[in-house]
Amino acid sequence: IVYRDMDRLTDAIESMTLCVDKDGENHEFQRVLDELKKDKEEDETLPADHPERERFEHLLTWLREGGALFPKLKMRYYSENYRGVHALRDVRKDECCLYIPKSHIITLEMAKAAPVGSKMVAADLSLISPKHSYLSTYLLQEKRNSESFWQPYIDILPKSFDTFPIFYSEEEKEWLIGSPFLNLVNEKIGDIEIDYKAIIEVAPEFEEYTLEEFSWARMCVCSRIFGMQIDGVKTDGFVPLADMLNHKRPRQTSWTYSDEKTGFIIETLEEISRGDQIMDSYGRKCNSRFLLNYGFIVDNNDGNEYALKVSYNESDPYIEQKKQLIQDEHDTRTFKIMGDATEQIFADFLGYIRFLELNDDFSKSLPILMESLGGEDRKLRATNTPPLTIKNEKATWKRVKSLCLEALDKYHSSLEDDEELFADETKKLKLNHRNCMKMRMGEKEILNWYIDLADISLELIDMTAKDIRKRVTSKYVTRTFDEYLNSTILPLVRKGN
Repeated sequence: IVYRDMDRLTDAIESMTLCVDKDGENHEFQRVLDELKKDKEEDETLPADHPERERFEHLLTWLREGGALFPKLKMRYYSENYRGVHALRDVRKDECCLYIPKSHIITLEMAKAAPVGSKMVAADLSLISPKHSYLSTYLLQEKRNSESFWQPYIDILPKSFDTFPIFYSEEEKEWLIGSPFLNLVNEKIGDIEIDYKAIIEVAPEFEEYTLEEFSWARMCVCSRIFGMQIDGVKTDGFVPLADMLNHKRPRQTSWTYSDEKTGFIIETLEEISRGDQIMDSYGRKCNSRFLLNYGFIVDNNDGNEYALKVSYNESDPYIEQKKQLIQDEHDTRTFKIMGDATEQIFADFLGYIRFLELNDDFSKSLPILMESLGGEDRKLRATNTPPLTIKNEKATWKRVKSLCLEALDKYHSSLEDDEELFADETKKLKLNHRNCMKMRMGEKEILNWYIDLADISLELIDMTAKDIRKRVTSKYVTRTFDEYLNSTILPLVRKGN
């Protein structure tokens, strides 16, 4: 057991084998031996002399020699390009399982003080992604420096980011046709190029690094850095080993920079058993953010969104009056809608559509609007428009359904087609194709959710309150529709307008 806790599994297996040989009737000895052999098998997915393992061992040695503490952690390799941090021994709740000293953290301030960064600061350079760009320039400069203090860390960074959409081939991008995510990917590619060219303008020597290298560095930054406060100064930075923890919700660890300990710490929020993977939570995010910034998709993601654009009806005679009322000259707004009636975005989205769909009864509704649209700053907000009349609510849901059908029509396949292809094991989808499918399927699920709720609302709004209650209780309670139906449709029907 001592050998096991020192991560010396070969010695542990040899010792336990002797115990089993001496007392073959002892089932506990055999159980421990089997467990040790399983651990060794899982730890040796990559052989001990594999270059990837050697690079990581060099990193861990560098960290330990610099004062880092992680006695209960070990790396486990699932493949050449995929790994995780596991518990070497049982970890208690509220235990500090990782400490990285300040000396081994790459901060934004270091990047700004470097040759290229200092020129960017002096020029007061305006960038689309300032923090990411500064750290990217520093990373590339240190990567080229064979004597860099940071080489043990830089050596373990991914050599490529093939699963990140900004590096997709044109064929892979075709799997995203119809998805607003494709626009997001292309915008990201364009933004990175704009920042790259801006840096070269003030630091011409940076042109020795290609746009592809800069894009690589930007993906290192966006997928790995932590935001923290050091000595009262908010900053961002790379924290070696801490950035190896994979994502899981709900979170089982918390992290922060400790001025008292002069280093970055990770503490456990629950007990973690020996051998289990230790995870970090990257937060509740839409798959568009996970895929764009981390290169992976979360299955059954309750944070998924669809970026739906909403515009005024061109035939609306009250367009100018409405714009003036809410002090907004924009013709189009984008709502990141979610398939859940309990989310605030649901109320905001419906409120805005209600406002747009006020036509003949616009003037009559003004007193109610003036009463309900005011925020803390007394500015009128269309998103605060409450349920007004049965007529307006019907128009609202007809508009919602129309918008969602238009969005679905942009894809080359239906949700049912995607589900069938995804379930067909004979197709053996490539990882990027799989992620594209999961991305667009999540979007279509949201759009279909709104279409279903539109159909249900338009059906129920013409019923009696008694019949509505029956239908909601028996049919729709599991779809998270009941929150809206009970709070909005029922009161409107009872009101009878």
